[in-house]
Amino acid sequence: MEALEAIMTRRSVRKFGKKQIPDAVIEKILKAGTYAPSALALQPWAFVVVQDQNFLREVSDYVRPIMISLMKDAHNGMSDAFRQLLESPGYSIYYDAPTVIMVVGKTGSRFREIDCSLAAENMMLAAHALGIGSCWIGSTEVAYGNRELMAGFRIPEGYSPVGTIVFGYPEENPGVHDKHPANVTWVR
Repeated sequence: MEALEAIMTRRSVRKFGKKQIPDAVIEKILKAGTYAPSALALQPWAFVVVQDQNFLREVSDYVRPIMISLMKDAHNGMSDAFRQLLESPGYSIYYDAPTVIMVVGKTGSRFREIDCSLAAENMMLAAHALGIGSCWIGSTEVAYGNRELMAGFRIPEGYSPVGTIVFGYPEENPGVHDKHPANVTWVR
């Protein structure tokens, strides 16, 4: 798959098969992340690969009621639909994906969030090119303040979370939808 094709056809996947991704494929995805650009080439990222479904369920069960509470006053189509999912019995914020990767950055790094987000995008594009679905999961953020729960992620000392991404073999193929045209200002 060519780079532009991967960029234009990658979609967030939220329905996965149970089959685990082989370690060799995960290692390719992680390596793609390390090839992202970073400020001053500092590469402030590290990755935590989580495949413990019981732990992921524990995090999801902690996050769900908090997210429901945070969204109580949001009432548009997307918010209402997401709130319904959160309220559904058995729903996992990780969509029962077999692998979740937390991208973490060196805590003192000035541009860690930008650099780690670039690494995350590289990983999601690589996954797509390898036939693996992915989706950035922002909801994990509400658990960052729970030290006991976060200890289960085994984040290396000196690093803090930037985001989590789910990965797995897709059981859906989200269609291409129209994107808003670029809002461009030319300065010549």
